[in-house]
Amino acid sequence: MNRAGRTMRAVFIAVPALFMAIFLVLPAVSGAVLSFDVGGRLSLGNYRALLGDRMFWRALLGNLAIPLGSLAIEFALALGLALYLGARRKPPAAVEVAAILPFAIPEIVLLAIARYIFIPRGYLNGALLAAGGAPLGWLRPGSALASLVVMAVDAWHVTPVVMLILLAGLQTIPPELYEAAALDGAGALQTFRHVTLPLLTPALVGALVLRGVDALRIFSTTLVLTGAEGTPVLSTYAYLLWSDSQEPRVAMAAAMMLAAMVTLMGLAGIALGRRFGASGVAA
Repeated sequence: MNRAGRTMRAVFIAVPALFMAIFLVLPAVSGAVLSFDVGGRLSLGNYRALLGDRMFWRALLGNLAIPLGSLAIEFALALGLALYLGARRKPPAAVEVAAILPFAIPEIVLLAIARYIFIPRGYLNGALLAAGGAPLGWLRPGSALASLVVMAVDAWHVTPVVMLILLAGLQTIPPELYEAAALDGAGALQTFRHVTLPLLTPALVGALVLRGVDALRIFSTTLVLTGAEGTPVLSTYAYLLWSDSQEPRVAMAAAMMLAAMVTLMGLAGIALGRRFGASGVAA
């Protein structure tokens, strides 16, 4: 490699590294230092304050339960849609548009629509009243129903992403394998279990890692639908501490705990992807 090539390579390495250092590493280090700052000295006091706050434990539980519920809903829907669209040479245009549209809508617009659907005098309760039923408190703070609504709305928005990943995985499966399974007398369920599912494993794991990390960062969905205290998660809890309670150091401690969860999830996802991705290809 000539001198100009070496210089260009150094520039392409140095510029992204400098960008990451300025906009990612330095703010993260600064936030970590702030989370240990108690009266100008380093201490675990901010973290002890978190552990003694009941709202923190509610937020931590919500930050585990809501992403898990959302992932279950969106993977079930995405797999069904991917199998339906992948089995047809020319799927109905209406189905394709309906499958992609939620992700194409800006998040704040989709959340505003969802709120108008689920508020006490919203469209859903109006439909229930018209059918002779009783209205429900879909977004009542602290209720299990509100948590289910948050899971469903979050899943509704990102299901198209998971569906596209799974659909791409389905398209890599050779048709000859399905033909061989049919010749062997395998039914639909047997074909799915022994052909589709093993070869779809890399796509499933990739989608799970991508969405698992992203789901832990849930913020706007809970904030818009139920408020920071209605269905608390760590991000809205930290936001509440920072903006309303004027406790920036404790808020940063909560944010650091969320960052640790996301980091651990990412590392676990990488390990999972290497293991099951390779086994899926081998299968």
